[in-house]
Amino acid sequence: MPPAIEQKRYFQPIDFRTRFPALDGLRALAIIAVFADHYGGGSHGGKLLNFLNHARGYGWLGVDLFFVLSGFLITGILYDTLDDGRYFLRFYVRRSLRIFPIYYLVFAVLLLLTPIALYQWRWGHALFLIYMGNFLGNYDFSYYEVASRRSHVLLANIGHFWSLCVEEQFYMLWPIAVYTLRKRRNLFLAAIALSLLAIVLRGLEFAWQGPVIAERWIIRTLPFRMDDLLIGGILALLLRGPHADRIQRACKWAFLIGTTITIAIFYLSPAYDSPWRLIPGLTVIGIAFAGLIGSTLRTGGPAYRIFNLRPLRILGKYSYGFYIYHLLFRWVWLALLGWCANTFHSIALAGILALTTNFVVTFLVSKLSYDFFESRFLRYKVHFEYDREQSTRKHAFIVK
Repeated sequence: MPPAIEQKRYFQPIDFRTRFPALDGLRALAIIAVFADHYGGGSHGGKLLNFLNHARGYGWLGVDLFFVLSGFLITGILYDTLDDGRYFLRFYVRRSLRIFPIYYLVFAVLLLLTPIALYQWRWGHALFLIYMGNFLGNYDFSYYEVASRRSHVLLANIGHFWSLCVEEQFYMLWPIAVYTLRKRRNLFLAAIALSLLAIVLRGLEFAWQGPVIAERWIIRTLPFRMDDLLIGGILALLLRGPHADRIQRACKWAFLIGTTITIAIFYLSPAYDSPWRLIPGLTVIGIAFAGLIGSTLRTGGPAYRIFNLRPLRILGKYSYGFYIYHLLFRWVWLALLGWCANTFHSIALAGILALTTNFVVTFLVSKLSYDFFESRFLRYKVHFEYDREQSTRKHAFIVK
């Protein structure tokens, strides 16, 4: 009897040191979607422009993609470094070196500009310094901006910082859960249970507060959004198991089925505060994006070829700074859009000129910020290497 032929594996289990450049392409997709949502409105005058105007309204999905991707990467790091000598210290310091510098730089710059722009700070704004501002901002949306007595155009918009608050809260709590539960199976079950809990909490919130109030809390608060981050974590755990190859192959179906169901929900229940969108819809979106992430990991696959394109990887590299900077002075960019429309008597041409200028300038600011400011902090990661990085000299992140 001939010996059994071992089935060839095409995707081996991964660890946190495995770098997938195409994931930067996914970050680019996310930031393009968010930018389009915030600045792409007003197009009209034909089927194409009307379609683009309608499509950009779903750009908020870019934040969901960021959440799932963060959960995937962070859970992988935490699980793979459980036996590290200084588990919590190294994780929190490394996260801080990546996240804090430009976040606090923004507030420092706004404070320096206060005598000029006459910004009206309130004590509640201080909650953003400890990544808790989303709770007050959901209660009173005016806290998501810093008004200027000089001119409304100079208003500083920090409304998009709610997502940074949600992620940082997750970063504070999830490492404790991972360290406590430790085993892959336990973490997998906990992530599923908490994801289901998020759906239940959204349903209760919707029933209690009604659609208008529930929408602001469900979208912008960790207890209601933890399933996106945890779904990413579930994918990370599955791809570290013995069936990684099979799971990775199944990701395309998770993406296709999840996307189909998402489109159906949007079509059948189009209202922004629809219970179908807010309760099961957010979880389905998270599953679809987990499928997209998993599909992107296989070298040579269709998703990999798309998101490994160099322009997307370059944009994705600077996506964190781009996200922070792009909406800060929104009214300045809207004023430019209005000026272009009045000058050229064409909304379409004004949109092309103003939005292109906005995108390019924001990208350049993000690149300069990374190259000359953020990278200085990132180099300190070498002092907080994980044990497995030190032993193999293989690093997940390299400052270039």
